Amino acid sequence: MEGKYNANVAEIDALNVADNGAMFAVNQFSGLSFDEFAAQYLTATPMESSDLPMLDEVEETQVDAEVGGVDWAVTPVKDQGSCGSCWAFGTFGAIEHAHKQKTGATVSLAEQQLVDCDTRSNGCSGGRPDWAINYLAGKDIYTTASYPYVARDGTCKSGTASGVQVAGYSRVTKSESGLTGALASSSVTVMVYADSTFQHYSSGVLSPSTTTCSLNHAVLATGYDTGYWKIKNSWGTGWGESGYIRIGRTTSGCGPYGIFYDYPITPTGVTSSADVQV
Repeated sequence: MEGKYNANVAEIDALNVADNGAMFAVNQFSGLSFDEFAAQYLTATPMESSDLPMLDEVEETQVDAEVGGVDWAVTPVKDQGSCGSCWAFGTFGAIEHAHKQKTGATVSLAEQQLVDCDTRSNGCSGGRPDWAINYLAGKDIYTTASYPYVARDGTCKSGTASGVQVAGYSRVTKSESGLTGALASSSVTVMVYADSTFQHYSSGVLSPSTTTCSLNHAVLATGYDTGYWKIKNSWGTGWGESGYIRIGRTTSGCGPYGIFYDYPITPTGVTSSADVQV
């Protein structure tokens, strides 16, 4: 581990010397090589060309006008631990926020339910937010308190219904104007290609040096300003800017860190039973 740690420290020092707009520091991932880090944390499943339209998938909309900046107050940052379940956290982050907008109440929904029960995805080995919402559509979504997160694959079981349900999802146009337009209404689940700069990120705006058309990580876009997208991650509050990262905006390639390579999505038909405490 010492050799991996020293190699990461050398990379962190080089990144800080390069001064690309962000700061990098030793963190909980500094003892892992990037390959080890990616195998544990970066397992979102890329879109397949054979994927067919799924439940309640609607035509994407293009919004041409950008109106100021956005910074949504979403539900608290969580920690996926050493389980490749980013897809579950990116999914529930958007549903929790939609519920919060609708009711004013903060709910914590059970990512472990998705890890254990969504058979199209592969639990800690990866999955997709659109598959997750298809699984959840019309079902009881359990509370985290009744179905705790354990960061490993398990057997599907029952929990206490949160009262929150979702009907499906809506796709967002894969463009700057599409994402800014969607963010005007709510947070948006997106997928990115997280490289080693994500592993070492501490603060600031990460320069969009990567415009690759590839993906490995599902996260929640919570806002933007003229120069960056603000992203809620699922690596705990000790990583990045209290669990968030800001990535610079660019329209080249597939966007910063591939953010426009796959369709961003938002949940639709989010409802809550008034008589259930969440």
